[in-house]
Amino acid sequence: TPIANPRWMIPTWSFGIREGELRANVEKARKEGAGLVVLLSHNGFDVDRKLAARVKGIDVILTGHTHDALPDVVKVGKTLLIASGCHGKFVSRLDLDVRGGEVKGYRYKLIPVFSDVIAPESQMAAAIQKVRAPHEKMLRERIGQAESLLYRR
Repeated sequence: TPIANPRWMIPTWSFGIREGELRANVEKARKEGAGLVVLLSHNGFDVDRKLAARVKGIDVILTGHTHDALPDVVKVGKTLLIASGCHGKFVSRLDLDVRGGEVKGYRYKLIPVFSDVIAPESQMAAAIQKVRAPHEKMLRERIGQAESLLYRR
């Protein structure tokens, strides 16, 4: 769509699931000596699970879009899928034992981030505030009110 993919901003980019191109890139990476193939995806967990079954040679898919926080790795064939939730609530740690171009073992942990107990880094906080300051009034303006809890998965 013009909003999701503004051609004026990035005219050579387009978005979609290009299984054939992905397969070719995985094969090319392997032929060039890649010992590990990791796909950073924003297709969503269900789409990435299907992709893992259809495109051989991907070792790990870091999946996003659906905001899932997976407490454990999901294996599809030899592909490991992990999802770290959304809004910085979790960080995933995946330690891999890779030998001979193959994942022989792994350890995974979904780590909760307690942002209310982590002090902001001062330079980053100042940079954010500088960008945000001109918009504070608009950001605080009430534009509506819900009579019940609104929940988004």
